[in-house]
Amino acid sequence: MKGSEYIAKSWLAYGVEAIFLVPTNLFDSLVMLEGTGVRRVLTHGEKAAGYMADGYAKAAGRPGIVISQGGPGATNLAAGLAEPWQASTPVIAFTGARSGAQAYKNAYQDVRAHFESVTKFSADVTRTERLADLIPQAFREATSGDPRPVHLAIAAEAEAGEADLPEPVGDPRYATCPSVRAEPTAEGIDEALALLLQAERPVIIAGGGVMTAGAWPELIELAEKLAIPVATSLSGKGAINENHPLAVGVLGSYARKSANEIVANADLALIVGTRTGSQSTNGWTLPSREADIIHINVDPSELGRNFPANTKVAVAADAKVALSALVAAAGDTVRPPGEWVAEVQRIVRRWWEGKEPLLASGDAPIRPERLCRELTETLPPDAVVVADTGYAAAWAGAFFELRQPGKRFFRCEGSLGWALPAAQGVKVAVGDTPVICFTGDGGFWYHLGELETAVRYGLNVVYVVLNNHALAFDTHILDFRFDSKAYELAEFGDVDFSAVARAVGCDGVRVTDPARLRGAIEDALGNARPTVIDVVIDHDAVAPVTAYDRAGRRERMVVDDLDEIVTSRGDGGPPA
Repeated sequence: MKGSEYIAKSWLAYGVEAIFLVPTNLFDSLVMLEGTGVRRVLTHGEKAAGYMADGYAKAAGRPGIVISQGGPGATNLAAGLAEPWQASTPVIAFTGARSGAQAYKNAYQDVRAHFESVTKFSADVTRTERLADLIPQAFREATSGDPRPVHLAIAAEAEAGEADLPEPVGDPRYATCPSVRAEPTAEGIDEALALLLQAERPVIIAGGGVMTAGAWPELIELAEKLAIPVATSLSGKGAINENHPLAVGVLGSYARKSANEIVANADLALIVGTRTGSQSTNGWTLPSREADIIHINVDPSELGRNFPANTKVAVAADAKVALSALVAAAGDTVRPPGEWVAEVQRIVRRWWEGKEPLLASGDAPIRPERLCRELTETLPPDAVVVADTGYAAAWAGAFFELRQPGKRFFRCEGSLGWALPAAQGVKVAVGDTPVICFTGDGGFWYHLGELETAVRYGLNVVYVVLNNHALAFDTHILDFRFDSKAYELAEFGDVDFSAVARAVGCDGVRVTDPARLRGAIEDALGNARPTVIDVVIDHDAVAPVTAYDRAGRRERMVVDDLDEIVTSRGDGGPPA
């Protein structure tokens, strides 16, 4: 069998539905997919192709496949794999490779080293017969344990050559993610339950691993049974419906101030499906250093990493299996809501009441909080929201309310510009389900050319662009630290993205009046074509970001300090 035939048949055996690519690698294998129904999505850049594969994998629950040539194309793709690496997403990258005889000789376009830091597994395939073990290994590595990107660099002679290869048989265990669900120990579950029942002010912190594992039913059942408030990381948003009596909202650096306050006052935190990085813990300040911690994570190396002294129970297990075991262990135990839950609800209610003027604002330029409310009220229950990083993530995390458990909200782990192509990958995965890309103009510029990709493939994503013609995060840092100097470091020209959208075949509308937001969103949702809603927002609106480092003076400046400054500038109210 030729290598190209084996590659194509392997993709089909593993249920591959879409491949995102910039040619010219693996053409023979790609051509063999003609008539199979596999979508071959040609993009305008390798990094964007990687982001599309990332979005696809998140939404489909199976590995995203991306292809680039070797050399600079592979270098671009490697940069695009940093995002799924941070997000624990199974993406399999296929690139070109130099032949084995040319390795380590400064051959043209030899870039193997670029993938080492952004993949769980990376291998060169220089002989055709190695395809039979390395392709299955790639799927196994990508989907097992903590899912991550992997990389196969396939030399031209490996694809073109012939060998005595078996007929590919995809292993269904590694065609989806999670693949193998790790079981907790009975001892760990018993210890965790005992701590939960002893705590007076417990909270649950749900991370992205809860969403990946599909563990929100078990999470909510446990929270209701034991009357435990639930906060989520930004990646875990959707693990509980945010109008639930026990829902606290998003905590961390891009967060509701109320959520951070509640978690800071807890005496026990059950942390599920998060690596306790700097954002979800607000610089490792949450939970309190006085609080006990139960940490559940599929990767044992993450247990207690950042809170070793506080972590009393560490459970290496799949989130769904572990939470189900806790529910079963609790049996008929039901703890009624007490004073702690009442206090939590008062804090949450007070936060919402304080934000009401911004959520209902009729000001123009438009307040981002008002935009988030209109999206909350207008989007159908099954809509998928894909949010970029920076201010877009902070506004969506705090003010866009998910009212159905398990509702899909995908956020960027830090690569500005990710949302536009990622939303297109999500759309390929979910078909007719509405997909909303929520991004600022700074992020939208990165991969603007992919709007043409959406048109070409009929991906009717709704792109909501918060347009303040700036990198607002940086503008406000310049404002507060340097007294409004050097704006050219963070300001763009005022571009109408609706006009740009129409030029490449999308529909586009610019909204300057908040009263027109709902109609624009409803029209876009009913459109068969991609639609860009260019929302002109308040340039001075500050997102709910908890700290601006060294803002105008030596000590760190937190949100409370910003309140007075922003209000004095006529901003209309404090950030979160």
